[in-house]
This record gives sequence, C-alpha cells and structure tokens, in this order.
Amino acid sequence: MSGRTLPDLSLPAHTGEDVPLLTGAESGGVLLVFVPYAFTPVCADELVTLVGLAGRLRARGIAPLVVSCDTKYTLRAWAIAELGDAWDSVPLLSDFWPHGALSRACDVFDHRRGGPHRTALLADSSGSVVDEETADFGTPRDLGRFVR
Repeated sequence: MSGRTLPDLSLPAHTGEDVPLLTGAESGGVLLVFVPYAFTPVCADELVTLVGLAGRLRARGIAPLVVSCDTKYTLRAWAIAELGDAWDSVPLLSDFWPHGALSRACDVFDHRRGGPHRTALLADSSGSVVDEETADFGTPRDLGRFVR
C-alpha cells in the first residue's frame, strides 16, 4: 500500500461517459472496488452492498467506483439486472481495453484469471492509496468498513 498512487487514467463507465480517476480523488477521495467478473454471485452481492453504502461514502467525500475488465456494455446490462431503477447510482468502469490497464497499474491484476483480484483501494485527495481490502476469489469483502 505504501507509496502507491492511482494512475491518471480515464475509463469508460457503463453510463457512456469517460470517468477520470483523479477527478474523484480531488474531491476528497475515491474508493476503487475491483470486481473479477460481472454476473457472478459474490460480485453481484458486493455491487448491491456498495450501492447501499454510496450515500454514506459520498457524505465523507469519497467517490465510490466499481472496476471490472468486462466491457461497458456488459457492465450496463449487469447494473440494470442487479440494481433495477438504481442502475446508474454508482459508476461501473470498464478496464477492458487496453485489457486490465488500471488493474495492472494498481498491481491487482490476476494474470491467471484475466481480470482483477477482489481488491478495494481507498485513495486520498492526492490519489495516494491509504487503505486496502482484499479477499480471496469467492469471498466477499467487508466494504462497510470504509464508512465505519
């Protein structure tokens, strides 16, 4: 964790726009929640949990962002399927191309599976990573700890 800084990248969101990572960090901080795959049970549960926590995170000046190596079109379909009317409440960012560029830059890319490890990175307003939560492939993270 020490010494890691978020790269100055923009990723396409499931809602169509490109989202610059450091813009979210400048407003107070950013929570990058890397998920291995859309449409999987643990990732879906974590997405629903994060959407439930989003208001409390934003109240603390933290921008919640989900990152996956799925395409933005897959992420949009997943958000609609899992979140219904709240499908656009948290940006889901596609790290699809160049494949895993953000995941690799943050050192969370799982080369064996071709997507990110189940990792959440909390960065401060300068983009420096100040906290991290990692779990094994099929195990959910305690995302609520970022608001406690």
